[in-house]
Amino acid sequence: MTLMTKANDDTTTPQPQPLRLSRTFQARRETVFKAWSSSEHVRHWFSPETYTVSDANVRMQVGGPFDVCMRSPAGEQHWTRGTFVEVTPPTRLVIEMAVTDQAGKPLFRALTEVDFVDVPGGTRMDVLQSFTFNDPSIAAPMVQGAPEGWRTTLDKLAKEIVRMEG
Repeated sequence: MTLMTKANDDTTTPQPQPLRLSRTFQARRETVFKAWSSSEHVRHWFSPETYTVSDANVRMQVGGPFDVCMRSPAGEQHWTRGTFVEVTPPTRLVIEMAVTDQAGKPLFRALTEVDFVDVPGGTRMDVLQSFTFNDPSIAAPMVQGAPEGWRTTLDKLAKEIVRMEG
């Protein structure tokens, strides 16, 4: 993982480079966008392989929550608490997220920008995720696994899109 340094008051804290990824889905842009729109849809896909979503509160509107609890195979709960800061149907979403530990202590923040683009045969979804660490010693290993976590999460999103289309 490549780290950059970001000034925080009088200290410097190592911060990771933003994560960029794209996936093309054989579905209409409106359907891919809608998969982010409600607790029901997000429960089906917003977690890496082997994890499940045990709780979700999603209201797709500016200021609305994007709160998701992912449960590991061992039963550990991992909360991501977010807020929609931009909603432009069906082309763009921006969500400010905070990942917390079991006690609710913030570990890192992630600004997640999602763009939806019509392409031949479907929709390309581009994700840019920028991270800010609270405690790099704890957060860095978690963020280091983000590319693989997103890969398997988007595999689940593809299945949810098929389910949504009936």
